[in-house]
Amino acid sequence: MVVGIYFSPTGGTRRIAAYVSRMLANRLDTDYRLQSYTLPAERTNWQPIDSQDIIVWASPVYAGKTPNKMLDFAMQALHGRGNKGIAIAVFGNRDYDNALAEMTAIMCQGGITPIAAAAIVDRHAFAANDIASDRPNDNDFNQIDKWIESIDLNTEQVVSVPGSADAPYYRPLKNDRTPANFLKAKPQLNVSRCHSCGQCQHVCPMGSITFHDTPDFGGICIKCQACIQTCTSQALSFNDPDFVSHVDMLCEHHSHPAANSFFC
Repeated sequence: MVVGIYFSPTGGTRRIAAYVSRMLANRLDTDYRLQSYTLPAERTNWQPIDSQDIIVWASPVYAGKTPNKMLDFAMQALHGRGNKGIAIAVFGNRDYDNALAEMTAIMCQGGITPIAAAAIVDRHAFAANDIASDRPNDNDFNQIDKWIESIDLNTEQVVSVPGSADAPYYRPLKNDRTPANFLKAKPQLNVSRCHSCGQCQHVCPMGSITFHDTPDFGGICIKCQACIQTCTSQALSFNDPDFVSHVDMLCEHHSHPAANSFFC
């Protein structure tokens, strides 16, 4: 069986994980299942990897690597017994930097042999309507299809990918190209627009939103944008000046369509 494991607060990584898992299962004439570790409850009720499973691990790229708040769980969950695997870094059109190097190293440490890898462009969560808004498109999926067909499923060799697993995270920049610091930024609520539906609380991967009459953002925020994109009344936004300037920089310097990268 092919098992697609993913972290996907806004749905893009899930879409790619599902597609690759399904197409790989079709090639192998076997079944596939998806296993998310996006929400706290999903991480609590984790199904271990079977020794016969082929693992597709897809993660969004946060600051050039895997999301640091999910790193400990990923290292615990991705434990195999000689399983073969595929690593997929989903990046928002800027760069995937050292994400694939980190992901393949984690798989190796967990007893999974990454035989192939890919870095695939998805719309940027910070500016979903302005940066790679149509990605992945038909051309991207055609490239993915060709890559899946090219993978040597009999190999025991670890795939070679660029970057360093131990490299530091990318430092976000403001529009003037100086460092941006928005680690403590949290969504701001426009109370007049809030319908008190509580949906934002249910989609927070950190379980950081409490809800009474309106949401309260008291816990850790990883800037994933799940609550922003889920809110149908547009009651939430990030107004932190450094965050806004960073988004402006991305729109100005990283809107040209980036290329996918495939390795096998």
